[in-house]
Amino acid sequence: MRRALGLALAGCGLAAGIVALMLAVDVARLERALAADDARFAARPLAGGYWQDEGRLPFGVARRLLGLEDDLAHRRAVEAFWRSQPRRPLDERALFVEERTRAQRLLTELEGRAPTPERAGQIALLRGVLALVAAPEEGDRRALVVAAADNFRRAVVADPRLDDAKFNLEAILRNSQNTIGSGEGTGGGGGRKGTEFGGAAVSRTGEGY
Repeated sequence: MRRALGLALAGCGLAAGIVALMLAVDVARLERALAADDARFAARPLAGGYWQDEGRLPFGVARRLLGLEDDLAHRRAVEAFWRSQPRRPLDERALFVEERTRAQRLLTELEGRAPTPERAGQIALLRGVLALVAAPEEGDRRALVVAAADNFRRAVVADPRLDDAKFNLEAILRNSQNTIGSGEGTGGGGGRKGTEFGGAAVSRTGEGY
């Protein structure tokens, strides 16, 4: 009896060791896949299909162990932002209303639980850009610009290093005495085109990954 019990315990220990080894391997492989997808996204943000790997062990054990859910939600919100084509000319923006709406929804869901001030700043920046580049039919233009300015202010407060947020806020304030219209104008945007303020500044550097 004791021998059988000892063999059973040894077998359980061996199985647990194998599972632990498999988990360690899966975690390492998932981290590499995540880094590779980040690099591919930086090069081709519109390609899609990123961050789908859940690991080889069932139930996404490795992903849960790494605590990736919030990080992945942030990545997908940023991806949705770029898929909304924020740099398209004004006359093409009506083609991407659905994408902008989805991006705003995902970013809004994340805003209240941003883990760092830097990420909170980035979320506010992207929300502000989406409001600023909205097509005329998406809402009252003045209200959208006010919402954009509010987001840029919150972005700068959260992360004073966000030069894009500073640029966009300054462009709005510099042109606040002008009538807000729905067409393009020269504005004070330092040569950027796409809004009456000369365009919305946003880059893919420092996205909080």
